[in-house]
Amino acid sequence: MKHRLAIVGASGHLGLVTNPLHAFPQVHLVAYAPSFVSEDVSALRGLGTGPRAYSDWRAMLDEEAPSMVVVCGRYDLNGPIAIEAARRGCHILSEKPAAHHLAEIEELAGLVRDHGLQYGSMLALRYQPAFYTARQVVRSGTIGEPLLVTAQKSYRWGASRPSWYADRSQYGSTMTWVGIHAFDYARWVTGIPYTEVYAHHANLAHPERPGCQDVATVIAQLANGGSATFNLDYMRPEAAHTHGDDRLRIAGSEGVLEVCDQGTRLSVITKDQHVEAWPLARVDRTLFGDFITAIEGGGSPLISAQEAFEVTRFAIKAAQSADSGQVIAISL
Repeated sequence: MKHRLAIVGASGHLGLVTNPLHAFPQVHLVAYAPSFVSEDVSALRGLGTGPRAYSDWRAMLDEEAPSMVVVCGRYDLNGPIAIEAARRGCHILSEKPAAHHLAEIEELAGLVRDHGLQYGSMLALRYQPAFYTARQVVRSGTIGEPLLVTAQKSYRWGASRPSWYADRSQYGSTMTWVGIHAFDYARWVTGIPYTEVYAHHANLAHPERPGCQDVATVIAQLANGGSATFNLDYMRPEAAHTHGDDRLRIAGSEGVLEVCDQGTRLSVITKDQHVEAWPLARVDRTLFGDFITAIEGGGSPLISAQEAFEVTRFAIKAAQSADSGQVIAISL
């Protein structure tokens, strides 16, 4: 089966596609375009066997008629681009967030469903061995029923952030860009939905990019009566050995599980054992490989379209809660 691939944008985690692309000879990169006028997409020039460069992504979709589209645009453009691709019957692998507005999510979800499309989201922490194994441990009943969840996403600010991080309408929120990873892996590992959310966010240390909140806290109620707390920040010092520090702690009725050491080690404590470094499962699949396999009818990705849209709705509502100061209910 041959696939015609077009790429829109070069922001975020594009490497999840470009790095393994050579391993899928059935995928032919035919064209690429920026998601907005001044976006630098020069990194895409050397890929494949001479993809065509376009200045307008809509023209590219119309002229090239790709069968699949990778969306890695400016964050506020992911939704509109994916909607246009879905209208044209293209399978979509998108950077998160899927969209910035609930109405966009509903339109996109409807198009994906009605056209029978595959939709993939770059929530790749599900593929990290510690989180992958944590899900297996929790689902096996080792720590009993998850009752209290604590998660963290902490990033370096870096030398600079794009100029559009100064504009809230373009950046969106740290809930939808950063927090969504933690919302997703906590939901995935525990298997328990969120039923309401209350949040706070602010820009306190990077006034040159006022549209980007550099600290945030999110509190969610779980469907089983438990609760979850998420701490998000861009305050990780530059001297840190890794760009990010991802953590997860789950207190269950029979034990406690922790993903620590920047998301690389899994600790499990029960009444019978204390394993500081639980053996990690081998993850013999990749996000892009799963996407291609799903298109070819050979299996399902670790994150479904429905799950991607669900966690995006939660992230959007967390940002709405922070803006309004109100507790917001989450529909199951």
